[in-house]
Amino acid sequence: MTVIPRIVAAIAVLASVVPYVAATSSQSCKSTEFFYETKSCCVPKTAPSSPPAPPSGKSCPSSNSANWYWSNDKDCCLPTSAPPAGNPAPTCKSGHSWNEGSSCCEAPQPPASTPSGPSSCQSSEFWFDSKKCCLPHGGVPNPPSPPSGSECPPSGWYWGKSQGCCVPHHPLPPSPPPPQCPSGWEWVGGVFQCQPIPPSHPQPPPSKPSGVHYKKRANTHRASNLCPRNLTACPISNANGLTADYECLDTKEELTSCGGCSSAGTGQDCTAIRGSWNVGCQAGTCAVFSCMSGFKLSLDRNSCIQL
Repeated sequence: MTVIPRIVAAIAVLASVVPYVAATSSQSCKSTEFFYETKSCCVPKTAPSSPPAPPSGKSCPSSNSANWYWSNDKDCCLPTSAPPAGNPAPTCKSGHSWNEGSSCCEAPQPPASTPSGPSSCQSSEFWFDSKKCCLPHGGVPNPPSPPSGSECPPSGWYWGKSQGCCVPHHPLPPSPPPPQCPSGWEWVGGVFQCQPIPPSHPQPPPSKPSGVHYKKRANTHRASNLCPRNLTACPISNANGLTADYECLDTKEELTSCGGCSSAGTGQDCTAIRGSWNVGCQAGTCAVFSCMSGFKLSLDRNSCIQL
């Protein structure tokens, strides 16, 4: 008489275990899904039409939502295809790194003591908004010399070791003119320092001058002064289009602006290559190192081909 209750109890235990096992294996996924081992769940093979943006400080490995997208339900980034063999960490954009536990790319957390505004400065300091830091009124007694290839304006500026650039002795007025650099040097606002003026090689003027051509050259020269040599001033875009702000990028290595400024339509976003898992920017050309499951690497290693 005691055998039957025990059998019933055993069956009940098995019934409660089987659904859990099925939920953690690919066999439980629908034909339109795949099993994402990192989060132990079934994931749709197609991204939603308008996925939400990741929270501040987080990003997904690809700017192409056909590869990766943010899921509010899972609170993480989800791929649209299974990882390649070995489940390597996907490539994140510059400044972010992959966090396996949270399944997303994350920016490094700033130190807790980072000044947050003028209120964080002492009475003997002022807020230098351009570098988001507090500086002593009048500067420091014995400032260090700038590194080789850099100089500071001789009047009112000195080299800030912590900031890695030239900083002022006193608060700057609103919309100040560029500071005066020593002879043979020019102010590069993007990095707050004086850099040597490159030697010019004048060319003979064309037989029929064109105002458009001169304008292009003037714009190019103006853009070259915004960033150090070998870096390109790329305009920053938002939901309304291009802004007046810019960032200095090495377009020979920058993942999201490889070969030129993606925001200006002159470069390529390597992370947006469909089906890619690990990518890089080599000498201004996108290179794909591995592809998602269901894709194979092209012969030129510049794309992933869907199987």
